[in-house]
Amino acid sequence: MLFVTLHGGKPGAHPHKNNVHAYDKDGKLVTPSVLQDSDNVVLDELRGIGLFGKLLYVVNANNTQNSLLCYEGSDTNYKFVSKFVSQQTCNGVVHPFDFAFDGAGHCYLSSQDTNLVTRFAVSADGKIGNPAPLAPALPHGNFPPGTFVASSVGNLCGLQTTAVPAPLGLQYSDDGQKKHSVRGIVWANNALYVVDQVAGTVKVYDSNGNLLGQSNQVETPVHLNLHNGNLFVTGANSVLTAKVTQPAGNFNLSALPGLHIKNAGGMAFGNEGNVYVASRTEKLIQKLDPKFQPLTPAFPMPDDPEFLFHI
Repeated sequence: MLFVTLHGGKPGAHPHKNNVHAYDKDGKLVTPSVLQDSDNVVLDELRGIGLFGKLLYVVNANNTQNSLLCYEGSDTNYKFVSKFVSQQTCNGVVHPFDFAFDGAGHCYLSSQDTNLVTRFAVSADGKIGNPAPLAPALPHGNFPPGTFVASSVGNLCGLQTTAVPAPLGLQYSDDGQKKHSVRGIVWANNALYVVDQVAGTVKVYDSNGNLLGQSNQVETPVHLNLHNGNLFVTGANSVLTAKVTQPAGNFNLSALPGLHIKNAGGMAFGNEGNVYVASRTEKLIQKLDPKFQPLTPAFPMPDDPEFLFHI
């Protein structure tokens, strides 16, 4: 089954637009509301989604929510357990996008508006994250609690923060109508891979926050996925890939030949080897075979698809 988060916002007469949708392997809608309603949560602008242990985690990017939510359940029915983290418990969490667990007691969360990656210590039951100590690689300065990777532009979102020059710090741009900043993250090879959208690269950090290397420059990277030792990057009109290097360091991304998906976004790999790739602006999800060839006509979405998760 495929879980899908949608862009959301201003649901009007369609409140389920902001819930997690579930589809079968052929794109048939199973339910538009995987997550049960809770008095403590307003579901809106959901982003990153994934399982760790027995719990389902979902990013809520709405500017009144700014949180990573925790659910438990099975099939297509998950009940709210806790706010794993929120802006109230860590002020660096503003417009969160993606998260990753390292399997060693930490969770990492990227936040677009503060242009940070924050590290959290995970409680024994997995339901609460508390800001971890600042990354040792950071210079002396002012940083929100738990800062692991800092921004090259300080004082965002009204916070008094120290700018950390690139390449260690993440680049940031607010020219025009849209802000461009940190996006997808994934933990692999004992390192954190982070999409620096403005720099056009994927950067690699060790567990102390030291920069180990980065990818070649590519067009508008956004989403980052790991599958069978390979990294996959989407964001423009192609799917880029590279082998995870041993040890972690510089690497080169290259486009999968012959595959064109406009404004490619979320990506997921099925148990049978099939691949699903979202087109954000076209409101479609394309199903591909293990060789990345289209299998069926793309199936439509009711809104711009953001993240995909195969369960």
